[in-house]
Amino acid sequence: MQRKEAVALFTELVANGYVQPSLVSIEQIKPGKFQLKIKGDYNSKEFELFLKNKGFSYEENEDYLIIFKT
Repeated sequence: MQRKEAVALFTELVANGYVQPSLVSIEQIKPGKFQLKIKGDYNSKEFELFLKNKGFSYEENEDYLIIFKT
């Protein structure tokens, strides 16, 4: 996803109460391509449905949710 898209997605996630972040990072994975990493609490069912409807996927690792464009 584009950086601007990652910022907008994060803003929507917080504004709608899908996540309560304690740490956020937007990392460049390729030139012009970014992923959003969030550490914090979230409601998995609502969160997953929201991302799916927006065309995003996510993975959970030890500490973070990693959100990327599908």
